Amino acid sequence: MTELLYYSTPIITECGATVLSCEKDERSGAYKIILDRTMIYPEGGGQPADRGSIVFRPDNSAAEQTVRISDAHTENGSVVHFCDAEIPVGTIVRVILDVDTRLDHAQQHTGEHIVSGLANKLFGAVNVGFHKAADYCTIDFDIPLEQAQLEELERAANAAVRANLSVHTEVTTPEDASTRTLRKKSDKAVGNDKNKKSDKPQNNICEPVLPAKAVRIVYIDNGKIDSCTCCGTHLAATGGVGTILFTDAQHYKGGTRLWFVCGGRATAAVRTVQNIVSALAKQYSTSREELPAAIRKQADELASSKSELREKSRRLASAESVSLLSTAERIKGIAVVCSVMDGSTANDLKLTADELCKKDSTVPCVSLLFAPNAGGTDYCMACTEDAAIKLSMRELCTAVNCIMNGKGGGNQLLARGKTTRTVQKSDCDMLRSYIEKVLKS
Repeated sequence: MTELLYYSTPIITECGATVLSCEKDERSGAYKIILDRTMIYPEGGGQPADRGSIVFRPDNSAAEQTVRISDAHTENGSVVHFCDAEIPVGTIVRVILDVDTRLDHAQQHTGEHIVSGLANKLFGAVNVGFHKAADYCTIDFDIPLEQAQLEELERAANAAVRANLSVHTEVTTPEDASTRTLRKKSDKAVGNDKNKKSDKPQNNICEPVLPAKAVRIVYIDNGKIDSCTCCGTHLAATGGVGTILFTDAQHYKGGTRLWFVCGGRATAAVRTVQNIVSALAKQYSTSREELPAAIRKQADELASSKSELREKSRRLASAESVSLLSTAERIKGIAVVCSVMDGSTANDLKLTADELCKKDSTVPCVSLLFAPNAGGTDYCMACTEDAAIKLSMRELCTAVNCIMNGKGGGNQLLARGKTTRTVQKSDCDMLRSYIEKVLKS
């Protein structure tokens, strides 16, 4: 059984310990080391594990060896440290906490309590899910929260941070916890199997020996901001959170999923956005304040240019279709167009095919158009409704796919596809013969 110093002495960053067991984990390749005491918090309660290292002297030598702790989990009441090297059982070691990682986790976790507690008090929203990753955190609330509510919640959360309110824990029995007014209740136990009762609330301290089933409650401002059962690590006061920044929100399963970051993560997120905005402003030759107007202006100009391009492309496709029809062979009154259009795009093919086979066309037509490109060939086929009685474009596309080793599909009147092959004259001749054979049948 491991003594949990992250509860009994949460501010400790280094401790002495003895190796109780060490075995290799065949799945990960890491060494699973159990110590008699540790300040390394194991993964749990939505919080990732601490990181750190173990220092010892192999075979009582003068030189120290450092083993990295990459992860930690709880197994059978003990904290298992996942390490990159073996340490013999019985070795006296020093355990060193990665303070930056602990601070980051504590900032995010304390921030989550502030946000969840205030969301419940302000809007009656219940936290039904919390996830803390290496670079983001999410809270799932059970009701939809609109933008104005989220902005109010973010302001209230940061006001609580600036007030530097107390954060303290109390350890009690499940029976006592059930009588308290808490935002969230859980019967998760902390401590060890020794049945010594904690007889008074602890301010940021859980005794090293706790009831066999002890419930740990976290209070912020004595419950005015939050009161919740929790087994994670937290700050001593809300001021240490620094800043709470909401980065995104969306409706999720009838409620709201909120993305947020705190402390150092919030500073890094703001810096990233500032750098992006500054780079964009420089690209547009304007100030950051005038950037939205510059982007809107460019968007309007682009929309106008696209409209002009579409009209010019349509006119070009109309002229191209007139030229193709003038030289097309007629099979039983149906014009057959099979052509390679160099320099055209897949969209150009579609526009030309539409013009050749538009609904008000007086000439029955079957068209098969190819456009060579750097990656191979695009193709498009279309026909008028009267020609579709003889030949479906879906069937023609199947034939083209087979000959060109391509992929594509469509319906009776229009189909499209592409291939990595470059279209050859022999391909066109073969497909033209196929079309003529079907139309003559």
